[in-house]
Formats: sequence, structure tokens, C-alpha cells
Amino acid sequence: MKALILAGGYGTRLRPLTYTCPKPMLPLAGRPVLHHITEFLSNNRLKDIIITTNYLRERIEVYFGDGSKFGVKIVYSQEDEPLGTAGAVKNAEKYLDDDFVVIQGDNITDMDLGHVLKFHKEKGALATIALIAVENPWEYGIAELNYENRVIRFLEKPRPAECFSRLANTGLYIFEQRALDYIPDKHVYDFSKELFPKLLQLKERLYGCKVEGFWADIGQPTSYLAANDWIMSKINQPKISENAKIKDAIIKGPVIIEENVVIENNAKVIGPTIIKEGSIIHPNTVIMPKTVIEPDVEVGSGSKVINALIYENTNIGSASTIKNCIVGELCKVGSSTKIGSGAIIGANCRIGDNVRIQPNTRIWPDIEIDSNCIIKGFLRRYMAS
Repeated sequence: MKALILAGGYGTRLRPLTYTCPKPMLPLAGRPVLHHITEFLSNNRLKDIIITTNYLRERIEVYFGDGSKFGVKIVYSQEDEPLGTAGAVKNAEKYLDDDFVVIQGDNITDMDLGHVLKFHKEKGALATIALIAVENPWEYGIAELNYENRVIRFLEKPRPAECFSRLANTGLYIFEQRALDYIPDKHVYDFSKELFPKLLQLKERLYGCKVEGFWADIGQPTSYLAANDWIMSKINQPKISENAKIKDAIIKGPVIIEENVVIENNAKVIGPTIIKEGSIIHPNTVIMPKTVIEPDVEVGSGSKVINALIYENTNIGSASTIKNCIVGELCKVGSSTKIGSGAIIGANCRIGDNVRIQPNTRIWPDIEIDSNCIIKGFLRRYMAS
């Protein structure tokens, strides 16, 4: 059986990060999101993979190549223009000759895929949707099932008062090849808004398989950080490169410290934390759990980094506090600056000294902020879509 990963979207909800990197290639616990998804499929014996691409496709294709170095076989189905979730699958029809799995390029999960595959086969389903119980069903597509787990009602992102179920669509599907006959060729077409309602109307065999475990759509900053936290929590032992230079620092817990990292006097690193190659942690700095520091990052003396993602080639000044946020690549953050929870700093920003970036602020790429400023809301620069 083949698996198809939908990886062609623009990732608008994670802007400004996705202006410079496609969402499936955003770093998550030290590796791209798509790397984790490919590993999930491979661990479930799905090694024949199709990746649909459009936006910034080169980043994906260069990283994965033909998949051989990851122990899988990968081919790419390119869209000249976005075709929607179902339209993207129809566009890849030439690669699909049997039942197949579809997974979104921004989903992180440990659900029992084998259970879903067995369910699909036993039911003789045309299409099976993996469903998970959630507390906030209005943020997702929801399904109602009958006594045999056949879908009898489906609604995409209902208003809270319209919610008739807590079973959310995870975006993981299994289809018979025949399902492609219901998707128009070369048209924008969506699974949740168009195909599933059509299958219900035609009384086709659409089933919902209830799953448990961790599942996150990393399309929002909160869920992106939650997925990072979940993966980081599975690090259970330290791994420190022999080439790392650790000078009278305090290292506690399961930390991953890669080659040519320098951690200077009186710095403290508490795991689970990942510090990638070439990064420098200056004296008296504190790196708290569930932080990921990407390659060639420098963190100045006396700074605190708490549950944050710091992208590559970024410089953090001294005595700054970076907490529960994401700082993009090639940024320079001044001294005595504070970045609040939920903030996102785009690539190549220059932030002065003694700046206060309030929670949930977003700063677009290539923006310069003078010292002694307070920044709140969305600080935008026009970017082409």
C-alpha cells in the first residue's frame, strides 16, 4: 500500500515563519515536520510514499531526494496551482493503483495506523476517516457515526452551537482507488467540504475509525509548540557529542548536544533540550526544558531561553529572556530584550536592546526594531503570497 503526504499548502496560519520555509519543513525537535511524518509512515510499514508539492517545493525535494537515505521510496506530485486536499490527490492519480493512505503534511501523531488499516479492510470501506475525541470540536471537521461506525453526518468547522459530536477529523484517510472517480480532474476540490458530503449524499461506504493517542495539527503556533513538547518529552537519556566543549557548565537531564557546541562557564542546560551543531551558549545563561536551539545559534551571557524554538544562525544578546515562542532564522536579538509567550519572529529580523515583545505578537521577516520599544500585535511588511 502507498501513502500520500499533502505538502503543497502555503501555511498561512504560521506566517511569518512560512514566508521563508514551507510548513512541512519547519523544524520540530531538531528535524523537519515532514521527517517525523515520513518516519511515522515507515514505522507502520508504509515505505512507498508520494509527496504532493507546490509552495517552495525545492526545499522538500532537496532534503528528501528519492527517500533512499531514509529507508523509503519517494516520488513527487507537483501542482502548478493549489488544487485543494482532494484535488491534490487526484493530481497524483497516476501513482495510485490500489488502496492508499492520505496524511496531511502538518500532522504529528502516534495513533495506531495498523488498527485503522485493519478497520478499513474489515468494513470494506470506500473511504475511512481516522477520528479522535477533542475538547474543542468547532476547530475541526466533525463526524457522527452509527452503530457500525459508518459516517452518517459530517460538518467542517461548525460553530460551537452546531457541534453534534466531539469526534474530530484527523486528516488521516484510507481510500479505495475507486474513490478517485468522485474527484474532478484539474479542479480545486476539498475532502471535508466537498468529497465527504458527496459520498454521504450518494450513500457510499464512508466509515469513521476512532483512534487514541497524540495528534496535533501544527498549523497554529500553540499546536506547533505542543507537538515539539510532546516529541521532546520522549527524549529519555542524554547524548552529548565528544566534540562539544562544555566548560564548568551545569547539564541536567536528557539533553542532546551536537558537534562543535560550546557551553561556557556557569551556564545551565536542563533537559529535555536539544542544542544543535555549532551553537554557542555563553556564561551564566540558562536553557530550560523543551527548548530547541538550531545550528549556529549564539545565546549571550545571562540570558534565559525557556521552552522556545530558536532557528538557525540567530544571535540572542545578553540578559534577554525568550519564553514559549519561536524566533526565526538569521535574526539578531539585542540585550535585555524580552519576547513573550506565543510570539513569532520572522526570518532576518533585527531587534534592538531593551525591547519588549508582548505575548502572541508576530513580526514579519526583514523588520528592524529600534531599542527601547514595546511591540504588540502584528508588525507586517508586505509579502507576496
